[in-house]
Amino acid sequence: MALTGIEIFKLLPKTNCKDCGEPTCLAFAMKLATSKAELSACPHVSEESKAKLTEASAPPIIPVTIGVGDRVLKIGGETVMFRHEKRFENPPGLAILVSADTDDAEIDARLKRFNDLQYERIGLLLRPDLVAVKAGGDAARFKAVVTKVKEKSSGGIVLMSENAEV
Repeated sequence: MALTGIEIFKLLPKTNCKDCGEPTCLAFAMKLATSKAELSACPHVSEESKAKLTEASAPPIIPVTIGVGDRVLKIGGETVMFRHEKRFENPPGLAILVSADTDDAEIDARLKRFNDLQYERIGLLLRPDLVAVKAGGDAARFKAVVTKVKEKSSGGIVLMSENAEV
């Protein structure tokens, strides 16, 4: 949860030195609360306060990178819940689903489509980033399908199973 200007003000040195460019520490705290100023602008903030303010302003979900190469997908790290509040920093990922119960010919066809599929829209190249592999009941078959997906696709892999033993 984001801190209010008053909560931030309590952690500031309250010197009203104007070194940050604001007339008072409260004005600086209000700008910090609305993300219109950086904490580094105040040279008098203690390390303890810096740590508390940095922790409080960290995104609720840490950023995670999935995949390697040119199909890397970064998720998380968002500081807002809804796009109209600010904007989302990371675009949503696109994935295809491959079930371990599907026959090998269909899996090969889906992986070929995954590797070949791409659209250009308004100068952006849209293509799937992930292959989601859904487990059936057979652990050996699931492992074989995951190995095949790893060998034949360049995207990240999402493993899906309702049974932890698989």
